[in-house]
Amino acid sequence: MDVSAELQPSNRLRVVHLVDHTGRLQVIFPEHHMLDIAALARITKRRFEPIPHFNSDGDPLIKPNSVSSILDASIFESETLQIRLKSDSPYRDISSEELKDMFSGPLNRFENISIPVDQIKQAASNHENDEEQILQALGRFQSIRLKQRLEETLEIPPLPASSHRIIRLSSDETAGTDELCEVIALDPSLAAQVISWASSPYYGAPGTIESVEDAIIRVLGFDMVMNLALGLSMGNAFQTPENGPRHYENFWLDSVSNAVLMEALVKVMPSEDCPKLGHAYLAGLLQNFGYLAISSILPPHFSILSRYCEANSHLATEIIEMQILHFTKEQLGSWLLRYWSLPDNIWTAIRYSKKPHYYGEHAKLAKLLYISHQLRQGLEIEPSVLLEVGISLEQAEACRVQVYQSSSELHKMVALIEKMNI
Repeated sequence: MDVSAELQPSNRLRVVHLVDHTGRLQVIFPEHHMLDIAALARITKRRFEPIPHFNSDGDPLIKPNSVSSILDASIFESETLQIRLKSDSPYRDISSEELKDMFSGPLNRFENISIPVDQIKQAASNHENDEEQILQALGRFQSIRLKQRLEETLEIPPLPASSHRIIRLSSDETAGTDELCEVIALDPSLAAQVISWASSPYYGAPGTIESVEDAIIRVLGFDMVMNLALGLSMGNAFQTPENGPRHYENFWLDSVSNAVLMEALVKVMPSEDCPKLGHAYLAGLLQNFGYLAISSILPPHFSILSRYCEANSHLATEIIEMQILHFTKEQLGSWLLRYWSLPDNIWTAIRYSKKPHYYGEHAKLAKLLYISHQLRQGLEIEPSVLLEVGISLEQAEACRVQVYQSSSELHKMVALIEKMNI
């Protein structure tokens, strides 16, 4: 096999290791496909799960005929392929015939075990069609009579009372610090979180923060405290899942890091037509709210989704969600936030946060969420999106580094949230 950089990525192969109680299985399939765990179960009559470690570049290739292997039959439609011998090694050329010869022993077989990504249905392009798409999806895998309204079909937990109060307050243009302090004081746990947040070394406030009023006036500001309190109180509506993808970081750490990065990005944007700092923070904090909603409302399907995400860590999560659930967490999360009467710019931005070419209302906030996601995942950012929000790539990278350097402080802030939510 010879090293080559001329082949298209569509010819690249991906290696994933699975395991059950009787042993290991190596699967090899095209990188532009999604591994179908259900197809593997039908073929082998075994229930495999990904080995619990995370490797976004795929697993190393185990020597042929030393372990059971299944290769996707579609591989051999191409004459020349690319494969890695080790997960951190460069791709190397191999002909399909050579690969077939390598895996010609009794431990190997060739089956249809993956789905081309371009055959997976996409999410509705407009949020106005989300409810219909989600309802149709629920009708596929729930033994219930399909109802006409989503809120009647799903068992949605009630919005916490503190969230109701803060949402009402946010629509009151005459509200000030006193009214916000009164609302937060009704929830002692929430008040403690806000005070500790403002006391965090991340904000470097001089002296001791002794009250919510101190947190508002001296450190965070009215809008930030309102939106922070709203995000934290809403998070209490759902329990963080225990059976999620085993490579997924702590939900709150991911959410808080996203919120802080959104805050940093807004601060380097040109001042004209800039989203409110508190709204950017809240949108970042709630961007993955649909993840909590799926885990709480549809736990069996969330468990299946989690295993697929582990086995297909090379794919964007919305691709896997569409194949397994037939809707995305952005669709469900934004619908739920809209149902709970959150500001339009928050749920709209979250709904279109994976759409870099969205140009509708609140597009700038949606594009900031897209930039934040790409930065945190180490993915390329489309230059046109940076240009549209007035941020250079160097500025965006500097914001990411700033947040990364504050990781120890963010961990402490997250630990506080988890302690309060026990």
